[in-house]
Amino acid sequence: KDAQQRLERLGVEVRLNAPVTAVDAAGVTTDATRIESRCVIWAAGVAASPAGQWIGAVCDRVGRIKVNPDLSVPGHPEIFAIGDTTLALNAAGKPLPGVAPVAKQQGTYVAKLILARLRGTAQVKPFRYRDFGNLATIGRKAAVIDFGWLHLRGFVAWVIWSFVHVYFLIGLRNRTIVALYWLWAYVTFQRGARLITGSRL
Repeated sequence: KDAQQRLERLGVEVRLNAPVTAVDAAGVTTDATRIESRCVIWAAGVAASPAGQWIGAVCDRVGRIKVNPDLSVPGHPEIFAIGDTTLALNAAGKPLPGVAPVAKQQGTYVAKLILARLRGTAQVKPFRYRDFGNLATIGRKAAVIDFGWLHLRGFVAWVIWSFVHVYFLIGLRNRTIVALYWLWAYVTFQRGARLITGSRL
């Protein structure tokens, strides 16, 4: 609700429970209405990679590979699938979200499982995702945080989101560059834009 209110203060018209049924050159059609526009920006949804087709695996309707509890592909114990290319279920039997924390934990799990198999040690337990919470930024000095036991919003949440985002970047150089770039953009109110204006071979 806080995110919605902040978006509306920025001039965004938020429409909930309005699945898009068609997009064409003149606008967008939802279940209940028509939105006329020549400019439509689609910024949601994840399409699974075609990996399931490559190996002939059983997939769901969006192409995600249905994996075993140890993230191996059914009928192929030597093949593992992780990340948003898979349909992995949590303890309650619901699909895990296609987000980076899930993929990172799956990668660590599969690496340990492969090592255990190579060493001939005991089998690793089925994969279980540990949800540490959710963070989302809405704009300048605005974010929301849900750690289950802690809920924050506003500037403090935005500062925490910034630190967490930078912390999980790979390499000190990347962290430093991003932190300095963000600091400069924050102080100067400037927005950067990366344009692809040509091609090189």
